[in-house]
Amino acid sequence: MKKILLVVFITFCLLVCLLACRSTKNNVYNDTSLRFSALPVNVDNMLRNNAPFAAYMTILRQKNNVNITNVDFEELKERVFNHIIQIYETAENDDNYYMAEYIISSLERLNMLNLITPEKTLNEILLNNIIKDYNEKNYFTSMKKFIRYMQIAHPSNELLIKFADLAVEINNNFYLNMLIEEFNRRRIPVDQKYITALQQSDSHADMIEGTVTVWVNRGIRVRHGVGMPDRVIGSGFFIDPRGYFITNYHVIESEVNPEVQGFSRLYIRLPDAIGTRVPARVIGWDPIFDIALLKTEYIPKYIFSPSGSTRFQIGDRIYAMGSPGGLENTLTSGIISARSRRFLQIGDAMQVDVPINPGNSGGPLLNTSGEVIGVIFAGIAQFEGVNFAIPSHWVTDIVPALYRGGEVVHSMIGSVMYEGRGSIEVVYNVPGEAADRAGLRRGDIILSINGQRVTTVIEAQKILLSLRHDTVIDIEYRREGKTDNVLLALSSRRQRAFDNAMRRDSMRNLVLPLFGMEIEPFGNFLFSERFIVRSIYEGSSADEIGLSVNDSLIVRGWRFCLRDRSALLRIEVKRRTAGFMQNNISLITSIDLRNLL
Repeated sequence: MKKILLVVFITFCLLVCLLACRSTKNNVYNDTSLRFSALPVNVDNMLRNNAPFAAYMTILRQKNNVNITNVDFEELKERVFNHIIQIYETAENDDNYYMAEYIISSLERLNMLNLITPEKTLNEILLNNIIKDYNEKNYFTSMKKFIRYMQIAHPSNELLIKFADLAVEINNNFYLNMLIEEFNRRRIPVDQKYITALQQSDSHADMIEGTVTVWVNRGIRVRHGVGMPDRVIGSGFFIDPRGYFITNYHVIESEVNPEVQGFSRLYIRLPDAIGTRVPARVIGWDPIFDIALLKTEYIPKYIFSPSGSTRFQIGDRIYAMGSPGGLENTLTSGIISARSRRFLQIGDAMQVDVPINPGNSGGPLLNTSGEVIGVIFAGIAQFEGVNFAIPSHWVTDIVPALYRGGEVVHSMIGSVMYEGRGSIEVVYNVPGEAADRAGLRRGDIILSINGQRVTTVIEAQKILLSLRHDTVIDIEYRREGKTDNVLLALSSRRQRAFDNAMRRDSMRNLVLPLFGMEIEPFGNFLFSERFIVRSIYEGSSADEIGLSVNDSLIVRGWRFCLRDRSALLRIEVKRRTAGFMQNNISLITSIDLRNLL
């Protein structure tokens, strides 16, 4: 009887352990239900998320599938078409260029432009949108859109002069230079006031008047039984005469992130009103780029205009403005130490040695001409003079989306890429996302997106940054020596873009995008699994610790924490290059992949 109870107890314990652990087999993503029996439900969900092109392409892929029965494909398509028409008509009536361009460009790639009957051209919608922004004194976005309009249309000389005057008014020499170049191409005389504006430079004392100190009061924090004020301090700078200003998302996160619990109150302090609290509110935020747009009811004395230039070099002299430790009106100087540091999920960062401390976050980084070339966002406390800023050319790209309000949602194809020498290769597709649905495979080399050649992940991300999710794009790729094209509707990308893969897929599959090695099982060993390394990507975590093809390993532990944004793999490995000596190794990496396209 005791033996029977012991067997039952051991069996029960084993079952509990198995159920508690994440299975490397049963956790494999299987979208059969999504593709077949639940097709109408999926289409409805896509339409609710305003992704009609993803819904349409899903219908096309499944139309000839013999496993799908009792589905009226024509009725589904009709619902999708009506949704597309409704979106376009609303966009046209509102002169919403962003939405109108998304619909028209997608229909063009699908050869379905006859679905809509436009009353205005895209250029007309864009021009109306520009004038609307201008009349509402939304000068920054109006100017940025006008520069785009100037590149695709032929604005009148009067309009050029109007926006050149605006560039002088908002102190934007970067765009003023571009407008003067257009004047010269058209042989229009350049007014002396434009030359004077380019030659004069504002003092740092003037610029300080355009900065603010951002305070977020989060109540009382209890530590070791003692209550103390819980405050977040940051910096910001005005980009709009109506009181809009830029800061970092992490400074104001508690105001908008529903996962942050508890008390949170936001206010600012102005440079000319020390000690006075002025209310402010969050308009738009982008957790991926760590940028937020705020507004306060105050007419700023100075307006900054972030530059779209990429012409900054290592060694260039720079200045940082902000409130380190809450010390307002602080100016520090240094140089650009490095470019293209990959600390962000999208894009890159610049490394600077200008003194930066807590409280500087969100402040402007200036060149010697007074142009904003970056937004300060981070520093490494253990290392003096190792700090980082977001280049302003990335910031200017997302500012229009910040003005639209709410969280900025980016686009992605959903592929983890390996960046080789002059090419980018698909390593892994996130289950259920655009690349997976379109049939891209591991090993495919991405050659171009919408006809634009790409050789790096950042180049590809730059293209996608300007496109709304659900936009249909044309990807040219090379597979096994042959070149082909595929159309896909872009997926939406939020801050935790890889979490679905972590939840749905198996450890064996996830090891490849996370650590850069392909492993193949060849039997079990007690409660662990034995694998052979089949391939290693150069520069990956697996490559850096010296693993090589045909090494034998046993997985002793696999854990990931979505809250801490990390994944841990413990392995026992026998390396060929070390005479098959056995080593225990722990690999840890971030879930927020920088090579996810």
